[in-house]
Amino acid sequence: MQRCRKVLFNTTWCRFRRLTKLSSSALVKSSPDLAGEPTCCRCASTSSAGSNPASTKRPAETVMNVFDRRAKRMQRDRAAVAEDHEVYDYLKDEFGYRLSDRLCDIKRKFSVAVELGCGKGFVSRNVYSDMVDTLYQCELSTKTLDLAQPSPEVPTYKLIVDEEFIPFKEDSLDLVFSNLSLHWVNDLPSCFRQIQRALRNDAPLIGSMFGGDTLYELRVALQLAELEREGGFAPHISPYTDVQDLGNLLTRAGYTMLTIDIDEATINYPTMYELMFDLKGMGENNCSWSRKLLMHRDTMVAAAAIYQSMYGNEQGVPATFQVINFIGWKPDPNQPQAAERGSGEVSLKDLGKVNQLAKQIEDERGASKDPQQVDKLTKDLQDVVSKYRDPDLSVDDDKKK
Repeated sequence: MQRCRKVLFNTTWCRFRRLTKLSSSALVKSSPDLAGEPTCCRCASTSSAGSNPASTKRPAETVMNVFDRRAKRMQRDRAAVAEDHEVYDYLKDEFGYRLSDRLCDIKRKFSVAVELGCGKGFVSRNVYSDMVDTLYQCELSTKTLDLAQPSPEVPTYKLIVDEEFIPFKEDSLDLVFSNLSLHWVNDLPSCFRQIQRALRNDAPLIGSMFGGDTLYELRVALQLAELEREGGFAPHISPYTDVQDLGNLLTRAGYTMLTIDIDEATINYPTMYELMFDLKGMGENNCSWSRKLLMHRDTMVAAAAIYQSMYGNEQGVPATFQVINFIGWKPDPNQPQAAERGSGEVSLKDLGKVNQLAKQIEDERGASKDPQQVDKLTKDLQDVVSKYRDPDLSVDDDKKK
């Protein structure tokens, strides 16, 4: 209880206390030795801007309102109560494991960590006591949060949290990570800023989200089919960010030492219908405000035919999922700083000569034409190497290398 109070806003804490008084089942305590189920607490959602002090100080900028967050919560609830909901976890489970592997690359133990948009605990299930001391699982959907698997070793608390309104105090977290959830956030710049304020100095935000080329095959097929059958098209696939925009957003939010890379997974389905059925089972169906509530049967048949004609293969139809992995750190004076402009002492042109000279020496020796030319090239190579040799490196160490 006291541990929760240290990291939550007062408004969220009051709702949490009221919830525990109304229902004793809202808290599930574990044994002190963590032999049983980890500690879980349920907190009311901060679903309004007024309930979060951090959300009241937004800069004057245009805030995009693309997604219906209420519809997304309902979609996740429906996906969670399905009898075969585990069948559709293959994509998030795979990238959740990859994200947990990235956490292991940071050789540091974090005191307080948050999984934002935890889903069914795809990352938390791979978090252990040598990585984190205390873990909070945050999810928009109540029914999905009930299915979230906690860490097998770390005390875990469950909170109902909207990713657009972060209920954690300033400088209270040591790590925040998110797996394939932030692409449904309307005000992504504000989300990044709120996370940055909640992090302590030199604390990282690690995440993954779908990129711009995700499901481009399905997008093209649906648009061409609607243009042909209905004379126009509506958005059926969520608009995704790209690498450059994501890097700009993280930089504007105040993160440093950014690292961004891309993974792509191509999954084959028998037809377009199985793909759309699986997207619904994942809770990843469209929730934009401008979505069409009904698609004509003729349009669906035409889209499936176009999909097969343009992208089909022997195994069916491929679907591309582009995932952007990113890590950003909250600034700290002890972090490595970039050198001043113009202070470089190494020329990339000279370094490029090393491979060129080595290849020329090898060619001259193979031809055995001019020993003097080999000696000249060898001397040039030694001059380039000696120019950039570390003066503190001993001769013995140099030979070992």
